[in-house]
Amino acid sequence: MATAGGGGGGGVLVATLWWICLMWGWAHVAPQTHQCPSHHDLAPCACTVKKNGLDLLCEFTDQQHITHAMTALKGSSEVIFYLKLRHNSLPKLQDFVFLGLDIRHLTIHNSSLAVVEESSLSSLGKGLTQLDLSQNGLISVPSAAFRNLHHLLILNLNHNRITAIHNKAFEGLDTLEILTLYENKIMTIESDAFKGLDNRKLKRLNLGGNELQSVPTSALSSFDMLKKLEIQENLISEISEGDFQGLQSLDSLILGHNQLMEVPARAFSHLNLLNSLELDGNQITHIHSEAFRGLEENLQYLRLGDNNIHCVPSDALRRLHRLRHLDLRSNNISVVPEDAFTGFGDTITFLNLQKNDIRTIPSLAFENLNSLETLNLQNNKLKHIPEEVMEPIVDTLRNIDIMDNPLECDCTLRWYREWLKNLRDKDDDVMTKKRTLCTMTSEHREYKLQELPLERMNCVGKNLEQTSSSNAAEPRGFCTGTVTTALATVAVAAVSSSYCL
Repeated sequence: MATAGGGGGGGVLVATLWWICLMWGWAHVAPQTHQCPSHHDLAPCACTVKKNGLDLLCEFTDQQHITHAMTALKGSSEVIFYLKLRHNSLPKLQDFVFLGLDIRHLTIHNSSLAVVEESSLSSLGKGLTQLDLSQNGLISVPSAAFRNLHHLLILNLNHNRITAIHNKAFEGLDTLEILTLYENKIMTIESDAFKGLDNRKLKRLNLGGNELQSVPTSALSSFDMLKKLEIQENLISEISEGDFQGLQSLDSLILGHNQLMEVPARAFSHLNLLNSLELDGNQITHIHSEAFRGLEENLQYLRLGDNNIHCVPSDALRRLHRLRHLDLRSNNISVVPEDAFTGFGDTITFLNLQKNDIRTIPSLAFENLNSLETLNLQNNKLKHIPEEVMEPIVDTLRNIDIMDNPLECDCTLRWYREWLKNLRDKDDDVMTKKRTLCTMTSEHREYKLQELPLERMNCVGKNLEQTSSSNAAEPRGFCTGTVTTALATVAVAAVSSSYCL
């Protein structure tokens, strides 16, 4: 009996322990619930419960009401996942205003903020991961207020009035991954401006929309793990070899909309992992044949649109044997030589030549574009696009835009209607809806290309004799100076001041 009794007691003990463990497990598995303070306590701010905590929004109010709302929140232990203070009158962020609060994402946007006191953010150091102070009146980086934010991942200071980044401006932000300073008035970045940031952590830096006159090389050179650098929309008029040294992990460089007039030799030679380069919107007329040395193995996206380039910079591009996306829109290109894409064209899937001055395309110009899927020739001066020009690429093309050209309706355009009919699992609807027109001079009227009245045009075979003769006089190697026809002579006169080598 004693044994039996002992066994029974043991069973009760086991059952009790099992029940305790079960309740403990439920306590830890059960989802945590969040609760907003009363509307009266928070007004005029609004509160919403989210999965990870509270979402608070205070708009069109002032410092007094915001301080009152923060005081109401201090009595709870709730996680404030988002605190958004937008369109307010908040010229100063006062010391200890967030003391006792656990805030993960803080936005103070378009609120006339000009002063961030030293201890205003210090209590948030253990939880704050994102801080947005954009579109305010800051004239300098509030460095002292940032010093304790040791878990911050993203800092947004866009659209302020900061004129200079002084040494150690971001000291203490040793976990920062994204720093964006777009559209301030920055003219100066001191050599140790970013000292204190962990150069292994920072992945993206945006200095666009400022007043920099040169690349801040000394300040950037330690960022050997930086992936994306944006310095577009500045006043940079010159780059040279060595400007980007130290940035060996860079994947994307945005230099668009500056004042560059040329791309010199080896300007990007330190950026061996660069995948995307944007040089659009400058004043570039000359691209050195060695301009892209060092980018051979990885560059896939190159944007050269909205410049003053007079011909395809083939010599500079030939080493880019992985290039997929080439944008040359809105330049002054008038002739595409037969060898324009020789040596690098077999990987290109996207080619944009729209808004140039192209009048003719020789029969072999696209012969090397074996992977081309998108071709944009919109808004040029083309009257004819013969079938033999398109034959090398017609099987891979998914999208072609030849709108806004003075095309003449003739048999050489028959390929377009046939190509459009054969589209399968591609951009059929988009292409069908395009109003690509040509003019039938004999009838003084326009036709959509897919509605060409071929039965009245007496087209025979592929019309190869006609297209061959129309292209027999095309200049070959125009951009390297070989000119053999009267047409090419006229073209040379128009671009005598251009550089292509």
